[in-house]
Amino acid sequence: MKMIKFVTMAATLILSGSLLADKTTGQTIDDSVIQSEVKAKLVGNDFWGGMSANIEIRKGVVQLGGYVDDISEAAKATKIAASVEGVVEVDNQLHEKSGDRSMGQSVDDGITTTRVKGAIGDADLGAGFKINVDTYAGVVLLTGFVDTQEDKDQAGKLASEVKHVQKVINGVYVLD
Repeated sequence: MKMIKFVTMAATLILSGSLLADKTTGQTIDDSVIQSEVKAKLVGNDFWGGMSANIEIRKGVVQLGGYVDDISEAAKATKIAASVEGVVEVDNQLHEKSGDRSMGQSVDDGITTTRVKGAIGDADLGAGFKINVDTYAGVVLLTGFVDTQEDKDQAGKLASEVKHVQKVINGVYVLD
């Protein structure tokens, strides 16, 4: 009986999450499979090498976001992601790091990221938004998915108004 309740509750959560995000349960599952395969292929090709990147999938669109040591890594990652079955498009938002940063700058970047996330989180950008924030040497990179150009523009404006933000790269993808 406990197992039936657990399965029913899990199914309800999956279905309600899909409805809120304007995705069907099938799309949610497909995107999860694609995301797992993209990550596995990137790891299998020794892509990560100590760097971090966001991999988001929405309706078959793969978005790669973050900072890389060398821009050639971004092209390699795009090719690998595009080779996964079910991928309809790869939006490459991997940007080359602008040199080294000190320990102090790393701490400042973490604080800036937190402030930008807070500012965007407090805004009403609708139910279907998912925005990632990465900061390197004061440059804020926004990635993820929103439903309208207005939401993308608003996220960029909010980020640019945060203290210590030197520049904003707005790589947020607008879904059709």
